[in-house]
Amino acid sequence: MSALNYTECEIDRSVVASARATFEELHATISGRSGEHNTITQPVGFDFSDLIGEGLRSAAAENHFSWSSSMMACTHAYGVLDKISKDVQWYEQKIEEIEESLSTAIANASEPDNLTIVNQIIESHNMDAREAWRTLESRCDESEELLRDGPTPDNIRALSEGGHLGEHGQIGFYTTNNLDYFYVDETQAETIAIHIENAVINGYEGSIEALEDNPEHLALVANIISRAQNAQQNGDKLLDGEIEFLETLFGDLANVGDNDPSFLNFMDQVNASEHISDSLKEEISRNLANSMLVLSDENIGGGVNSLPEDVREVAFGNNVQPVGSIEGDDPYTTVTQDPEQLWRDSFLSLSDFLSSSDSRVRGGTEFSVALLGSSAMHIEQVENYGPMRDQSLQEIFDVATRNPEASNVMITGEYFDGSNYRHHDNHSDYSPEHFLEVIYSHQWEDDGDAVSGITDWISSFKESGTEEERHYAGNAAHALIDLLTTDEDGENPFRDTASEGDGHYPLAVTEINPEIAASLGSVYLSYLDDFSIDTNDSGYIELDGNREDLYLFHENGDRALLLPQDVKEKFLQLLVANEDLAPNIIAATESQERRIIEAFLTHPDVGNNVGGQAAADLRTTLDNALIQEYVDRDQSIKEAQTSANNQWQTGYNVFTAISTGLGGASSTPMGIGTEVLIKVLEQPLKDYVGDLVKENIQFEYIEDLDQRFMKSDADIRDHANLQLLDVMVGMDLIDMDTLKEEGLLIEEADGTMRLPATAAEWGTGSSGYMSAVEDVISETSFENDDRMDSYVRNFMELYGPDLHEGRLE
Repeated sequence: MSALNYTECEIDRSVVASARATFEELHATISGRSGEHNTITQPVGFDFSDLIGEGLRSAAAENHFSWSSSMMACTHAYGVLDKISKDVQWYEQKIEEIEESLSTAIANASEPDNLTIVNQIIESHNMDAREAWRTLESRCDESEELLRDGPTPDNIRALSEGGHLGEHGQIGFYTTNNLDYFYVDETQAETIAIHIENAVINGYEGSIEALEDNPEHLALVANIISRAQNAQQNGDKLLDGEIEFLETLFGDLANVGDNDPSFLNFMDQVNASEHISDSLKEEISRNLANSMLVLSDENIGGGVNSLPEDVREVAFGNNVQPVGSIEGDDPYTTVTQDPEQLWRDSFLSLSDFLSSSDSRVRGGTEFSVALLGSSAMHIEQVENYGPMRDQSLQEIFDVATRNPEASNVMITGEYFDGSNYRHHDNHSDYSPEHFLEVIYSHQWEDDGDAVSGITDWISSFKESGTEEERHYAGNAAHALIDLLTTDEDGENPFRDTASEGDGHYPLAVTEINPEIAASLGSVYLSYLDDFSIDTNDSGYIELDGNREDLYLFHENGDRALLLPQDVKEKFLQLLVANEDLAPNIIAATESQERRIIEAFLTHPDVGNNVGGQAAADLRTTLDNALIQEYVDRDQSIKEAQTSANNQWQTGYNVFTAISTGLGGASSTPMGIGTEVLIKVLEQPLKDYVGDLVKENIQFEYIEDLDQRFMKSDADIRDHANLQLLDVMVGMDLIDMDTLKEEGLLIEEADGTMRLPATAAEWGTGSSGYMSAVEDVISETSFENDDRMDSYVRNFMELYGPDLHEGRLE
């Protein structure tokens, strides 16, 4: 009797085998081949009609879906039962091996009579038996899941890879004629690689026809890419055979040719081939580029080490040792055979190749990070080697930033899970600060559109991501803003670059590259509710759970992006430095001020100080940012105030223009404010006022808003009351007829009536109008009557010109 203590499996393999045979017989009956054996594991044909017996072929053809579905159900059940049987067999054999090992170990024990030693040997083998049982349980769980989900393409391919559907495992594809069921391994890849080589190098007509017409070649490659994308989306992995397929395909193509064979050299031959059409060149390049990207993804079973050696070398970059000098008239020409030039030549080939990939296909994190790091590193080699072609760099950035985790690494230095990322040795000195400084201060031909992908994902995740994705975005947004606003000895490389504007002042990166400004503006707009929180804390952290009265747009325990006032001001200054973006940022602030007021009036649990404080802080932050930007351009304080007021005037009109364009779709101030934010978020650099004029939408541009930038207590009080009145009208707490009776409305040229934007629009005697405004507000019945007074009082107390004048005079 064995001393091994193990769990016996109660599954009887003979019963399983009987059930499996039943489904095989049923499959034969349905396919009209009753009495024939192995119709699943040894199919008699290669398509549906060949699988069906002659007597049923016509009927099956007319009811193809029903017939094939029934056959696939039998195939699926047969495969799952075969898997169960083999798993049980594995366990039984494993137990036998452990028992034999135990017997040998006891017989060879140094002290066979020592009970302690013998028990230790037994317990060690009992642990092995328990591990084997856990493995069997896991495999049975897999079988249960396979059975529950039915004959899906993923399940049928998995059963094929396990050898449960015959030697070739293609019964699913033959039955459905659907490539999703096609099981692949290196065999098919070898065939495809031969056809590609023969078509490109030798011009063989048979290979050209196979690539253009045979679904088991380039179409199969495209199908594997689709499987990989599904795996990326669902957090799954490709089958081992699918990874082997892709590795073999690239490995074989990398060995084409006798003279210095490499994959990128072969792709140069594809592009130069006179044997194949341009459309076939594009198909080959697109499918191979897509395949390379998904193969590089370590999360689905691939990784950068699965790629051809020459691609890896280019991705990780040349560890540049500057030599020689630039030769010739071409600014892109450098010393012949210089390592950097050789790398650049290969880099151009790689960027051209990867740019042929589909925009929805992304590569792995390590591969994408390597491409980003090498691109930035070689931007810095201008002095020694001349400029790198922008188009090639932009193509690489476009491809690499499709992987948001790679962008997160370049911003934070960490994976999404918070663990530190270890860069390749060639990039070991690259910090997030240095990386962003290099790519942001470079003047891009596309205005920074490609490199803005580094941050575009943040607002996307924030607005429409899962809770986990919003967490990633929040952490990245904090790290990004923190490094963009950090000064060293009063200098900031993002706000004050080496480039100069027409006014001979240092340009900000947002002025050099407007699309970067737009992307950073989207980050601000996405977190505007968080920017409206008054705090000295810093981080993407949970809000204080001990207070019930602090937050207008959040619940206690929510995570929010918290930033101190000075950091907010510095970030906003970076945004408003771009004078095309500034009015839209201001319009968003106008919108947010109205959203704050409505939220404050309708949230009775929020403290009386919160509404006015939030609105005042937000507006003060933006005013200070605007004035500081113009002072940094060597304007006097008075000139800076005038410039800021002009931007406020434009921004207010942008807000009005967008609100007009909404056409009354959003009835409340909160709704209108939110819609305005959404519009600006969609196109942060758009000229909304100009577009209304082009579209012939009736819109009155309000000029001479001298009080939009407030300089006195009266200005501040008037502004707060007018904003409050506007919101109360939008909430239907006050009707327009009442305002008309009080003479508070301004008549437009077309006869329409509106509230003034500032008291200055009334002209002389504005103090009398404002007294009427205050009377209308105070006489309005509201469940929290002291809310209106509290808002105005707190706004006046916390917003003040001394916040900037005192600092700058």
